Amino acid sequence: MTIRQSIFGAMLVTSLVASVFATGTQAVNSKISEVTVYQDRARVTRVGTVALPQDETVLEFGGLPASLDEGSVEVSAKSNVHVTIQGIDVRQEFLTEHANPQGEVLDRQLQQLEDQKRSLASKKAVLEAKQQFFKDLSAGFGRSDKGQLNLDELRKLYSFYGDESAVLSENILNLDADSRKLDPEIERVKKELEQLRSTAPKTNRKVLVSVKSDGAGTADFIVRYGIRGASWNSTYDARLDSSSGKVELKYDGMVRQRTGEDWTNVQLVLSTAQPSRNGQMPELNPAFVDYEQEMPPPPPPPPAPVAGEMARAMGPTASPVYKAENAEAVVRETGLSLSYQVSLPVTIPTDGEPHRTGVTVLNLEGKPEYVATAKLDAAAFLKVHLTNSSQATLLPGKINLFRDGEFVGSLGMKLVPVGSDFDLYGGRDDAIKVERKELVSKRSETGMLNRKQVEEKRYQISLQDFRTAPVRLSLYDQVPVSKNTEIVVNQGTFSDKPSSLDKDSGKITWDIELKPKEKKVIEFGYSIEWPKGKEIVGG
Repeated sequence: MTIRQSIFGAMLVTSLVASVFATGTQAVNSKISEVTVYQDRARVTRVGTVALPQDETVLEFGGLPASLDEGSVEVSAKSNVHVTIQGIDVRQEFLTEHANPQGEVLDRQLQQLEDQKRSLASKKAVLEAKQQFFKDLSAGFGRSDKGQLNLDELRKLYSFYGDESAVLSENILNLDADSRKLDPEIERVKKELEQLRSTAPKTNRKVLVSVKSDGAGTADFIVRYGIRGASWNSTYDARLDSSSGKVELKYDGMVRQRTGEDWTNVQLVLSTAQPSRNGQMPELNPAFVDYEQEMPPPPPPPPAPVAGEMARAMGPTASPVYKAENAEAVVRETGLSLSYQVSLPVTIPTDGEPHRTGVTVLNLEGKPEYVATAKLDAAAFLKVHLTNSSQATLLPGKINLFRDGEFVGSLGMKLVPVGSDFDLYGGRDDAIKVERKELVSKRSETGMLNRKQVEEKRYQISLQDFRTAPVRLSLYDQVPVSKNTEIVVNQGTFSDKPSSLDKDSGKITWDIELKPKEKKVIEFGYSIEWPKGKEIVGG
């Protein structure tokens, strides 16, 4: 039997709060099973199995992050007996100094390191005592109760003393070296512990769930809540084969979270929905028009208060009250709101660092071609025209481009819906030489009565293929477009007829087939006329 009750909000009626206090609580050991990550927050799902007695019980789900959104808490249950969820209450609980598990681990590490350092110091003290003993013994060399030692006995004694002193000195040096190695580790753990204690939350949240069971049984409880401090963005690795135009596009999600709890071995869902946006259309208010009213003169300032009145004037004042707006989730049918469920469980700690998780791998294929805009950059660029044939919308993000196994650089991916075309640029190709030169740039005057100024421009673009195979290249340039009827742009002659000329933008396109080692030269120009006595900009 399935029972589900959702309560959005942490405030309960007085009778419910009283019943929660009056009934004994049962702690529930829950764990995170699923997390849905949005652009600026996450929705966490916890599960816990509970043995329920008959009658009323209050279940306590403790150790929850202090920053969870109280209004998003939702509880449901599945049980083998009839269970009624009577209410939900979200409480704050204050933490002791040792309540943080990570802090306990660091404390143990610090204790172990300091114990090792003390052990080394004790061993060093024993060796130094032995060293002092031999020094005291050497002071009596040559004297004995049996009389003066002979030369052979002295040599043996000094040899023994020297060997033992050398071993002791070497062992002391080794202990000092081992002790010094521990110092940076001890310092590191101390700094981590200090940072953790300074940033760790001093409070947690707990969710109290008041339930009533018709009989003894077991129930699986599910607690969901929203929390800020989490986000994700798209990133891609594109591996391009320049000869065939095949592209392996690896689509990953880069997840960051600093929610205060680790997500260990959880089912991860990446969503493009935006719960923070208001889904309600704003209403228009009347836009009144009236004469401007004269502003009355400002009132004179009040007299300065005396000392006693000053103290009363600085007393507590009423704070303004603002009505909160409710943010509503919206189901988008434009393809912009999607969810990607990661196939394998993942672990993402609460460290704020980026963690990569795979979304999908797309195998795409297009026809490679080369493009050049010599006016802006004297280089040829490889381009592959592709179609998003997958079921996943490609979201904006960074592309790490690998061309023929070599890392080329990073590009930007725009939004590409399912079934849409897009271009993937494969970087420069230095085997195709591109040059652009200005051949003519001069001004003159024309006309007898209506004098006009004329500016003439002419350019030369040269292309040469040093590759061993022919290439197809699209060359782009432009002629000016007039925005004034008095300014006239006259198209000049073209050495090669363009494939297209857009009159609205002035963009010129030549589609060229370049054979190996072939050099292609294109010349074009234009002139601009305008009335004398005025100056033009642009062109």
